[in-house]
Amino acid sequence: MKVIRIFSVIMLAVVLTACTETEDQLTGEFLLGEIYADSMEPGGRYSIVLPIKWTGKNSATITSIEIIKENGTPVTFEEDGIAYEFYGADPLKKTGLYSDGHNIGEVKDINGFTVKGESRIVSELKLGEVEEDEIRKAKIQFQVNGEKYKEIIEWDTFKKLNTN
Repeated sequence: MKVIRIFSVIMLAVVLTACTETEDQLTGEFLLGEIYADSMEPGGRYSIVLPIKWTGKNSATITSIEIIKENGTPVTFEEDGIAYEFYGADPLKKTGLYSDGHNIGEVKDINGFTVKGESRIVSELKLGEVEEDEIRKAKIQFQVNGEKYKEIIEWDTFKKLNTN
């Protein structure tokens, strides 16, 4: 009889621990929209307005977005021909690629930009000589309920980016 009680207590502890671990795990991911351009030129400046979606039930607050290489180092203008800055934008802003001088309207600092469901981000680009590079990815650092996370995402918009 003691064996049954001890076994029951152990099973109850296992079930409660499993439920607690599930609640602490991050549920949600970022989905990034794609825009493909075939007419970008070296020396050009562009703005790309892209959709971004957070699938979690609680909002996510972005602290940074970087374009990185395979080894995790950021893409730079000196080495890769790409200078960039990301901003947050209104979820109703029209997506697309815009050349320098086009007024895309209000943007917000990406550090502290909160996403719940679908929204928009803007990438301001200055390009040198750029080749397609299958190893470029996005690294998004963010917080959910005060906990810090990072997500590395395959993103064709920047893999296929080129000035040829």
